[in-house]
Order: sequence, then structure tokens, then C-alpha cells
Amino acid sequence: MKILDIKIVKSNYRPNLEAYPYTKPTDFYPEIQKTNPLEAAGYNTTSFVKMIGENGESIIEVSDLVGDIILKLKNSIIGKDTDETEKIYDFLYRTTLPFGRKGIIMMAISSIDLMLWDLKGKEMRKPVYKILGGPTAEIIPAYASHLHPTNIKELQKEAEEYLNEGYKAMKMRFCCSPIDGPAGMQKNEDLVKAVRDVIGYDVELMADVWMAWNLKYAKRMFQRLERYELSWIEEPLPPDEYSAYKSLSKLGTPISAGEHAYGIQEFKLLADSGVEILQPDALWSGGITLMKKVQGLAEAYGIQVIPHTATAYNLHFLFSCPQYVCPMAEYLTKYRWMEDFLKNPPKPKKGVFYEKEFDGYGFGIDILV
Repeated sequence: MKILDIKIVKSNYRPNLEAYPYTKPTDFYPEIQKTNPLEAAGYNTTSFVKMIGENGESIIEVSDLVGDIILKLKNSIIGKDTDETEKIYDFLYRTTLPFGRKGIIMMAISSIDLMLWDLKGKEMRKPVYKILGGPTAEIIPAYASHLHPTNIKELQKEAEEYLNEGYKAMKMRFCCSPIDGPAGMQKNEDLVKAVRDVIGYDVELMADVWMAWNLKYAKRMFQRLERYELSWIEEPLPPDEYSAYKSLSKLGTPISAGEHAYGIQEFKLLADSGVEILQPDALWSGGITLMKKVQGLAEAYGIQVIPHTATAYNLHFLFSCPQYVCPMAEYLTKYRWMEDFLKNPPKPKKGVFYEKEFDGYGFGIDILV
């Protein structure tokens, strides 16, 4: 199937920008108030991009900035075959080398790649995970991802709700950064203890820093939290501080990172720095084509891949991977990242995603005009 055109479809849709408390890399600057990860990622305004092929079309939601880049790249791929995902990915990556490799350029390449895989699946009348070599299993365990720092009773109530819904793993957020000093360390520990007191030690617990700590602070927090047996601490440092990650990895608690990594080279740097759980995002890191490369890297290093959000796309990757490499999927329980406009968005039942039969990704997009 040839690519005929790529267009921006106008919409009045705006994502939910409710600001939950969490740590962030700008915590060193108190004048910057609470923000939302969606807004920080440029999703305060969005576009819908449509790729039109000879026998079908695919639509994806992106930030307005990413949509602009896609339109600038489109003339270089119109007329190419949708089957040529590897060639198109490499061509776009090399074309944008002088000004790309990261950020919105790679997000644009990711979106193009995802639409190509969708069109391939629709043309073959198969789910994308089958084209990728799956399924390797009938179910994918989900972990509940939210637990932002509120008061202790509210946090414990939320954790208990996830237990009752059948989740065997969940991820929380911290409240304090280096600027908050020793008192902040105690508050962070109190949050983790509060959740552990509710869920016990038979349920996996993870915690997300979102790039907010420095090495000195992170070392002290890792030591304080070791007794709580966290399955991982996520992005404790800014993404490019590889030597600091290597130093931190010696302390015992596994480290996860990768939602802000782009291209296979950066994931290799993370693996070489002692990161044990790689977290590519299908919408950001390079699409499914990149994620399959990350899977191979993880297998070679004996580490794991647990993708960041973008569940509607990531599930196809996960169903194509051995579960010892890719053991579970993140499920955002409260953020409305894509659910407002997806028809039949994937949702876990009793903490589990089930394999389904459909064409492409298996969902439609209802553009809110």
C-alpha cells in the first residue's frame, strides 16, 4: 500500500490538564508552580494527524508542535510503501540527524512509524502484534499507575482500591526533591511506608521521581527506601546523567528509565549505566520499530522492557515479546491521555489485559470537532 498523503485534521479537543502533585526537574525553581506531565510534554494543545494510504487510513493524536514537524517531513515519504517501516524509520532518522535525534523530531518519526504499522495491520486484516510475531501470551499483567502524593489516608484509600480491582502491582509518585532537604526525605519515606502498610509485600510497588533528584539526594533516598523492597525507582535523575546512573545502580534497588530516551543508542547508554528496566514510549522514543530494537538490546543484556504509558500502542509490542523480557504494561488510572477520543480503548480486567482479534491497533478515533 502506497502512502498518498498526510494531513492535519482540525479539532477542538483539549486534554485534561488537571495538575496532580509530583516531583519534577524544575523543583529547584520554586517560582514554577504545579504543572501536569501532559502539559510538560507539549500536550496542552493537540492535533490529529491522518495518514492516507491507497486502501485505508490511520489517525494519531500528537501535540501541535509534533504535528508541524510531521507536515514538514511528509513530502519525503509520500509514495513510499507502508510495508517499508524499517527503511522509512532509518531514512527519517538520518534525514533529521543534523537537527534531530531527540525530542519533537523523534516524536514525529514515532507517530509516522505508528501509523505505518496500523496501515500494515489493516491491509493484512491482522492485529499489529501478530505482524510483530505475537502473541507470545494470552494475557499481559497491568500495573496501576497514579498514587500521586496526597494526604496519607487518601493515598492509602487509593492503593486499597487498586487491590480490590485485582492489580498485583502499582506505581506511586514522590512529593519532595533536594530543595526540600532532610524533612522532604522523611515525607517521601512516609508516603512509601503508607502504601506498603496497605498492600503488603506480596504486591509489587514502584515509585516515580520524574527526573527530579540529583545523585547525592538519590543515594540517600535509595538507602532509606531499601527496606520497602521497591521493584524499581523510576527516572531518579535527568536522562543524560549516565555516569551518575551507573553510580546509583550499585545501591541495590533496580532503576528504570527510558521514557525520555530517543533512538537505540540512548537505550544502550542506559543499559551500560546499570538501568535494569528500559521504558520506551511508542509515541516518543521511535515508534514500534524502535521498540523492537530495544527488546533485542534488553535480551542481550539480560534486562527488561516495561514501556511508558501509550498503552493502546505499547500492548501490541508487549504481546509480541517474551514475558520474561516484557512482563507487564503500565495503565494510567486517572490521566485522560487518549481515552477521551479512542473508541474501544484497551482497559485491564482484574489487573490484566487480554489478547483480542482485530485489524491494526483495534481502536478507532472519534475526533471531537
